[in-house]
Amino acid sequence: MGNEAPSESASYAALDSKPLLPPLVDEIVAESRDYSVQDIFDMLSKKLGGYENRLSQLELAEEISRSFKSGKTGVFEAGTGVGKSFAAIIPALLSGKTVVVSTATIALQEQYINKDIPALQEILPFKFSAVLLKGRGNYLGMRRFHDHLLEQAVDPDFVDWVNTTETGDISELSFLPPGELWMEINSDSDDCLRNRCPNFNSCFYFDAKRRAEKADLIVVNHALLLADAASHGGILPPYQYLIVDEAHHLPDVATDAFSLSVSNRGIKRLLARAAKRVNAPAHLLGDIEIASGQFYFHLYNMTRVPRFRLHETVEGVQELLEALDKLRVWLENCDFSHILDVEMAREKAQLKAKSLITTISAYIKCLKLLEDPSQDYVTWVERTDRAEVKLEVVAAPLDASPYIADFVLNKPGLISSVWMSATLATAGDDPFKFFKDSIGADRYVVQKLVSSPFDFENQALLYLPRDLPEPNHPDFAMYSMNEIERLIELSEGRAFVLFTSRNALNFAYEELAPRLPYESRRQGEMPRPRLIEWFKSTPNAVLFGTASFWEGVSIDGSQLSCVIIDRIPFQVPDDPVYEARCQALEQDPDRSWFTDLALPYATMRLKQGVGRLIRTSRDRGIVAILDNRLTKKYYGRRILECLPPMKIIRCLPSAGSGAMQDFLDLGMDYRGN
Repeated sequence: MGNEAPSESASYAALDSKPLLPPLVDEIVAESRDYSVQDIFDMLSKKLGGYENRLSQLELAEEISRSFKSGKTGVFEAGTGVGKSFAAIIPALLSGKTVVVSTATIALQEQYINKDIPALQEILPFKFSAVLLKGRGNYLGMRRFHDHLLEQAVDPDFVDWVNTTETGDISELSFLPPGELWMEINSDSDDCLRNRCPNFNSCFYFDAKRRAEKADLIVVNHALLLADAASHGGILPPYQYLIVDEAHHLPDVATDAFSLSVSNRGIKRLLARAAKRVNAPAHLLGDIEIASGQFYFHLYNMTRVPRFRLHETVEGVQELLEALDKLRVWLENCDFSHILDVEMAREKAQLKAKSLITTISAYIKCLKLLEDPSQDYVTWVERTDRAEVKLEVVAAPLDASPYIADFVLNKPGLISSVWMSATLATAGDDPFKFFKDSIGADRYVVQKLVSSPFDFENQALLYLPRDLPEPNHPDFAMYSMNEIERLIELSEGRAFVLFTSRNALNFAYEELAPRLPYESRRQGEMPRPRLIEWFKSTPNAVLFGTASFWEGVSIDGSQLSCVIIDRIPFQVPDDPVYEARCQALEQDPDRSWFTDLALPYATMRLKQGVGRLIRTSRDRGIVAILDNRLTKKYYGRRILECLPPMKIIRCLPSAGSGAMQDFLDLGMDYRGN
């Protein structure tokens, strides 16, 4: 991946590079940004309608400015309502340097591009430009599309979009084209003619890159940030400052980004591409098909669960490796001189061969880790039983922090990076140790926990039931159903009920939804954005959710007055990477798998779920956590100390009309002992 990226960068930079400014203009630009952070926030309070001065936001901005000026890494937890996007963007823009902002979710990207950045462009006394850049696979490749049209028909609605789109971004579509079709026609680095392509000047992907080349602020996602870092700057233009928002996600994204995989469907797709694109010899393809069939047959017999960790080699892997390597050698040695070189047909074939070599090389690397296991990698099988069984071998790094440190924190040309989220701090002498270890940050770090400006003590209650059994007790499900029903009656609906597993969610929904007097839905019944809109527009709605509803959802006002969480969200024990990391910690006499991994992970996750309730200074409500380990286990107090400072209650009032409001207005006098 990284070997070709620099040539791509050079090809478009030469065509449309940012002109160098003469010294006098440089001085004017510097003077135009000669403002303090305080100056800018004063301008916002005067000119931006609805903006309120927040001391916590200014505090965060000053700390981030200190990180940038000192050239150090900044790690910050900013509680709900601090306004961390403005706090980070403003000091970065005042520097006059090129800034990359990386987020984990589309919702936050859209907030930056459609709300925060336009507001600053209106208010700030100097001009700056900003673009959203996505991964190459999100953009249509016009040459590849026209080549595909020569081979088979395409849906007319899709063709209409191709003829009218100005960005070529697949997210514009109201429908998704078949996955196989999009893989054939999207922009592909290994199949790209670059400036020799007849569509180069109008290429959607290179147009996006040219705009990014000229921008002061570039918004990306974590996966693209890591891909660029691993390719030594082959995707993004050079930048000096980095803002990583929703930073708690990046270690997991890095684990995925630096993982390898090979599946039975992937091998099947490889064979079809090799036959269709380069007319590869039938006997080579046949050998791969036979070896693959035998290898995955043995895997199928070994695997009886959706995830099965592999501790030893699998029968047939050597034969599959040899068959794949023979095809790779043929592709590397074939010069395609037999092809009549009309309209660059020979060069196109060579590029297609190169793309196939890249795929085969990744498959071989993954299978070699299976053949000769490494202590630095975890290997397992993912099994999906549908119409056609999918078996996928995955090899993931045991520790992604060295990759993050080498490719991101120590990226050449980077002056400083800031890592921020509403949930980074955990218990201990250094509340950021768990997170800093996960990204490989050294001790030279500027760090700060900036509290939320909201008055949690008077806006929210934390209900911890007194008499529930522990979550693993056989009676927990029955007793927790009764508590959930009581809470929903008290809040008159208007509730999120959040679970740590899909099975628990389905059981609770099927048990409670038929007898609740309020309209209820569960995650999976409709796409997530539609489900959120349904909740916002439906009076007294109740939403049963898991995973994706623990964060990234903001419901203001009384529409959400109750958040119920079934248990402490410890990581699932069947995750192979988590299991391997626990085992590695067990071998270290100075560390504990529970204290150093399980507990801080669960704490950060629980803070995310709790954070769904209070989103503005006017919100009020109750958070209920139905896990008595918070009050009965030694680690429960450590977790509670990391949550917002809500008043804790141990019993509930009787439900009735207006009970929740009365409950809150009375000063919440149901605490008990």
